[in-house]
Amino acid sequence: MKKTDVLIVGAGPAGSVCGYLLKKAGVDCVLIDHATFPRDKICGGGLTPKCWKLLDELMPEFKYEYNSIRKIRIMADDHYHCDFDTAIELRLVKRKEFDKQLVEHYMSLGGEYLQGSFLRYEEHNDGLVVTLKSGEEIACRYLVGADGATSNVRQQLAGKRDNSTLIMEQYVERSPDNAIEVVVSRKYDAQSYYYRFPNGEFDAVGYGVINTAPGPFRQVLAQQDITETKLRGSYIYLKNDYPLNDHVILIGDAGGFANRVTYEGIKAAVVTARNAAEAIISGRPFREVNAGLFAKMKKEDRFTKFFYRPSTIRLLGWLSHYPRVLKWCFDRALKP
Repeated sequence: MKKTDVLIVGAGPAGSVCGYLLKKAGVDCVLIDHATFPRDKICGGGLTPKCWKLLDELMPEFKYEYNSIRKIRIMADDHYHCDFDTAIELRLVKRKEFDKQLVEHYMSLGGEYLQGSFLRYEEHNDGLVVTLKSGEEIACRYLVGADGATSNVRQQLAGKRDNSTLIMEQYVERSPDNAIEVVVSRKYDAQSYYYRFPNGEFDAVGYGVINTAPGPFRQVLAQQDITETKLRGSYIYLKNDYPLNDHVILIGDAGGFANRVTYEGIKAAVVTARNAAEAIISGRPFREVNAGLFAKMKKEDRFTKFFYRPSTIRLLGWLSHYPRVLKWCFDRALKP
């Protein structure tokens, strides 16, 4: 039977960063994923200043391609709009290439990567035994679930629950002004917004809402005068309603850590990857190391209900006449 200190399931940003930090600290780990990289990933690819500065701090030698963005366009109810430039750049990455580069960076330290699919785990007195769908068994002290919103590790830990949010996107011709565009409207479903991210040679337009479906997204595309081409969907899990286990740790989307308001997931992936690595290296419980982020999720749950109220959207429309105010709020929220 293959043995390792830490087995990480899922080689997205959460899994790769966690593996890199463990390997750098001299902890034996194995990273597995069912995909062949590069693989496509539905995501706007936004790295906020808090995210990319943390990534630079944790992995200073990691180099990646990105589109630098400063121009933001906020629209409320389709006719109030406001343009401003942020004080610090946002970075947009192509997830297909970004994720591949992260895996390769982990492997550059001698990190082991296996292509395989998680099936189940069993707890024993001396650790865990993980069985892959191939039948291969791997013994480990820690199992880190970084396998996304539909995490098989989480489903074994907590049972299958339908708490995922479906985000839908399609690619369109790139706009010339290189701006991030966000639209909130009282005509949309509750807790939803439309976005347009200029990402390399194309723009990603998308619609995020609790329990959305192709129909509402098609209506939003029509309102934005965008011709439907190929719709794509991806789930985001937005709950922390699973039991915490000191030796089975969930990070990134698998643990439901995406931002409740914006559905941004890459920053939470990097933060929880760092916290999981710290917990394993120090021998402290993940629930303790990650306590600040658990508390932050509860605050975001409350703020989300306020932000998407019709009255708040009306206020946002009124504030669009005062771009300096919105710029101040935006810069304050993005400040590392």
